[in-house]
Amino acid sequence: MEKSKVIQVAKKIEKSLSSWDVKKAIKHSVDEAKTRDYLVEPFFKILGYQEIDDYSHEYSLKHSKGVVKKVDMVIFLSKKEPVILIECKKANGNLTNNHFNQLSAYYKFHKESKLGILTNGIKYYFYSRSLDNSDVLNHDPFMVFDLNNYNYYDVENLVKFYRNNIKIKDIIEDAEEIYFLEKFEEGLFKTLYKPSEDFIKLVFNNMGGKRISKRVSDRVFELINSISMSEAVEKIRLAESKESQSGVFTSAEELRAFNIVKTIIAMSSKVKDDQLDRISYRDYKGFFSIIVDNSSRKSICSFKLSSNKKTVGISNETFDLDSVSVKEITNYKKQLISSSINMLSL
Repeated sequence: MEKSKVIQVAKKIEKSLSSWDVKKAIKHSVDEAKTRDYLVEPFFKILGYQEIDDYSHEYSLKHSKGVVKKVDMVIFLSKKEPVILIECKKANGNLTNNHFNQLSAYYKFHKESKLGILTNGIKYYFYSRSLDNSDVLNHDPFMVFDLNNYNYYDVENLVKFYRNNIKIKDIIEDAEEIYFLEKFEEGLFKTLYKPSEDFIKLVFNNMGGKRISKRVSDRVFELINSISMSEAVEKIRLAESKESQSGVFTSAEELRAFNIVKTIIAMSSKVKDDQLDRISYRDYKGFFSIIVDNSSRKSICSFKLSSNKKTVGISNETFDLDSVSVKEITNYKKQLISSSINMLSL
């Protein structure tokens, strides 16, 4: 969707939310049924959904062999089978792991459902199916919206669920990229923290060692810690800074932005593996540019990252960032991929 359209819809949603007496609705949501009626249903009506045409209550769904359970609320999107299942709990109640498991259990027997939402009417947790096991939902939400604590950026995120704009396939792709990048960071952490014997052997080999003993293995294990890794990261930063040929010291935050953007581009089927080698960065005083063919004229995007304000510029548009994170930068996936394809074609 074009940025101007996103802004238009976001402002419409924001206006409806601000005119809604949420406190009154919360006060009267004394059980799950009333929470659904006074909070959840009005929330989705603000997003453009209509009862009967788009959603239904107490939907009977096969749960296991010979067992049928009723889902609090489902969204059809003009299809015979629901594509989004919603589990509602009492307003102000804590949403627990048991509640998540209750929602996730439906997905083993209902393949048509692609997304799940767990809510207490105030907080809305959005999930997609797990990358590792499609019979369940990913345990972590790819998006959260809190009626008591949201900003304009959060409202913009809701636009992708607006009835007239919703594209389930695109939402799933965005969610999968968020999950993949987060799993990568977790995987890297697990690799470096209390490293395996294979990793220790690799480090020892790069030290010039050939045969590793128990004593040497233990020494390497003890040396792989936050201090030694910080020193290694500094060397990487210096090496990458030299490669950028700018003479400007590249920050860890800028490198994080580069890695997130390059991973987003790498996951696009429209970009070939050999093209990724053409993508690098150049660090200037005041901004950090991700480029193609080491040419400043082929800029995919540019980041300005200060302690007070963070922005990313893509194709003559500038977007504010609350932080340099996977979830925030992934919001501009389409613009980044489009810009990279344009630059790679030059």
